[in-house]
Amino acid sequence: MSGSGVGDSDAWWAGVLLRQVHQRKHQAIDAALASLGTSMSQYVVLVAVADTPGSSAHELAARTAQTDQSLGALIRRLVDKGLVERASGPGRVHRHRLSAQGYDLVARCEGPVTRVLAEEFSALSDAELSLLRSLLERL
Repeated sequence: MSGSGVGDSDAWWAGVLLRQVHQRKHQAIDAALASLGTSMSQYVVLVAVADTPGSSAHELAARTAQTDQSLGALIRRLVDKGLVERASGPGRVHRHRLSAQGYDLVARCEGPVTRVLAEEFSALSDAELSLLRSLLERL
């Protein structure tokens, strides 16, 4: 039934389209990183650890839009792979930083990720992409 509710609103379709773009980008980056033995989810956490060394798991979860539980499981895998080092902090808090191997993997991922993002956003001009970022930052 057309015009009958939320499914016809611009806000609804903006949300649907954002989800579709995210899913397509996620799948493309996963495919590009598979040969390096990693995934977009792991790469996002590695970049967050590189950008904020000494962060707690809770801080990293917030930065990467994950729950504490899912981030904790992901961090454990990255520690087991030797990509992230964990040090005891105050109380039960652990602080995280990349190992040399972690920094090396992030560097090797940059090219494939940059290529995927360039392709995924190729329909937008630089000005449009900048505007999109500004609009999304307001939400």
